[in-house]
Amino acid sequence: MKLLHSLFRLFWVAFCALSLMAQTRVLLNLPITPGWLDGFVFGGTVFGYYWTHPNRSYRNLAWLSGLLGGICFLIPLIDAPQLIEKQIIVLAPVLFWLAYYGFQRPGNAGFRGRLFAKPLTIALTWAWVTVLLPTPLIQWPTLLFLLLGRTAFIFALALAYDLCDADYDQLHGLKTLTNKLGFERSIVLIHKSLSLAGICVCANLYFNIYDFPKAAGLFVSLGFSAWCLQYLLRKKAWEAWQKPLIDGLMVLQFLLVWLMGIGIR
Repeated sequence: MKLLHSLFRLFWVAFCALSLMAQTRVLLNLPITPGWLDGFVFGGTVFGYYWTHPNRSYRNLAWLSGLLGGICFLIPLIDAPQLIEKQIIVLAPVLFWLAYYGFQRPGNAGFRGRLFAKPLTIALTWAWVTVLLPTPLIQWPTLLFLLLGRTAFIFALALAYDLCDADYDQLHGLKTLTNKLGFERSIVLIHKSLSLAGICVCANLYFNIYDFPKAAGLFVSLGFSAWCLQYLLRKKAWEAWQKPLIDGLMVLQFLLVWLMGIGIR
């Protein structure tokens, strides 16, 4: 049971990334079948979050996942070398993540040590990966509000993560926006970020990026997230499961969009 719990914690965040990619495909009526890109994102996400984990087993699995993700990145190039330009674009989030850590091992360097830049870098990285990567380049100019809305949603979750880590960050001298704002003001900022995501849903509806049933799924998700995060972060007894449950809001959002836009027709 302990092994299953460890594997779940290791791979859950990567599964959440794939769920947001699938949500983008559903919103834009793209094929939902996973491909090599999904393998690259899954392996890269596990590597990005656990490559320096103090537990050696976690660290080894992270490096193995990164290697397999790299293979998934290279395989399309073997079949179609002309895809090299698109594949280079796929690597852009890697640069975001390196800048987040200041191109060195995790600590207080890079954007990690800047109050607003930390959650914003995380949000932009996730938005790039889950909105732009699964979408054909020709559609990118139409995705401004989809990208902004996803960024706002992940920004709210990143702030919630920092609230979970508040005691640890203070103990190790790590500066965060939420520690500066305090709990109540951080919750207000989370709600404002989710509200911005809701405004972006309205904009996407106006420009016919997706239809109302899918938008309804997003609205329900954002409203539930606003309530859930405030409730969950006050439950200190749930501390061990707070982060997985926060991540689970991404999976919930995908399921709501899929059910409202596809499943109930």
